[in-house]
Amino acid sequence: MARRRAPRLGLLGHPLAPWGCAILLVCLGCGRDHVRVPLLPPLIPSLKSPVLFKEPFDALDPDRWHEVEVRGSTQYDVVELEGQRCLKAESHNAASILVNTVRFRPQTYQQLSWRWRVDQLVKGEALARKEGSDVAARVYVYFETNGLPWQKRSLDYVWSASLPVGTIITSAFSSASKMIVVESGIESLTQWKAEERNLVADYKRCFGENPPDVIAIGLMSDTDNTGHDALAYFDDLRISRRTTNVTTSKRR
Repeated sequence: MARRRAPRLGLLGHPLAPWGCAILLVCLGCGRDHVRVPLLPPLIPSLKSPVLFKEPFDALDPDRWHEVEVRGSTQYDVVELEGQRCLKAESHNAASILVNTVRFRPQTYQQLSWRWRVDQLVKGEALARKEGSDVAARVYVYFETNGLPWQKRSLDYVWSASLPVGTIITSAFSSASKMIVVESGIESLTQWKAEERNLVADYKRCFGENPPDVIAIGLMSDTDNTGHDALAYFDDLRISRRTTNVTTSKRR
C-alpha cells in the first residue's frame, strides 16, 4: 500500500488552503533560505480539554502536516518499528521540515511532549558554525513576534551529537532561533527517549520575557550543511494544558 506523504512546499509555491492563501514566512535557522508555510486558522479546543493537540503518527495527514524544502528533501514516512507506528526521518545531504500551523497561547497550554529516537547522528555536527549546523533530530516551536517575517522567534529542541544536555546556543543562521540541547551523544542511540518541556519557562530562559502566541510547530532531520546522513524517529507529539505522564510506551 502506497504511503500518503505530506504535501511538499518549495520556496516559490504552496498548496492553497480552503481558507485562502495567507502565508507565514518562517526562518528555519538551519539554512540560507527563507521558506513559505501556509497559515491555517487557529485550533479552538474545548476549554475543559487538558490536551490541545496530539499526534500518534499512525498516518501522515497531508491536511495537518506540510513538508517545506530548505535544500533538497528529507525523507519522511510513517513506518512500523518494533511493532508500533511512528514517523521516520531520513536525511542524506538534504534538509526539509514537517510543519503544522497550530496556533495557541503557551500560557494556557504550556507543556510540549514527544518521544524520539536517533539511530544515526550527523557526522561533522558543529552547531556554532553554519557549515556544521545540522542535527539528526529537531523539534521546532515558532512564535508570533515583531519584526520582519524571517525574524520570528523560535525554540529549537535538538538531539546533539556532542553538546551537553542543557546547552542553549543561538543558531548560526538566525539570532531569533535558540537551540536547546535535550539529548546528546551516542549513549542513547537506538533507544526511545521521552521528553517534556515547559514552553513558557524555556522561552523566558532564552529570550528573557514571556512568550507570545505559538504559530507553528515543526519536526526535522537535516544534513544539508555537512553533506552527511542522519536517521531519526518521532512519536507521540502532544501539546497540553498541564504536565502529562510521559512514558516510553506508545500512547493512544
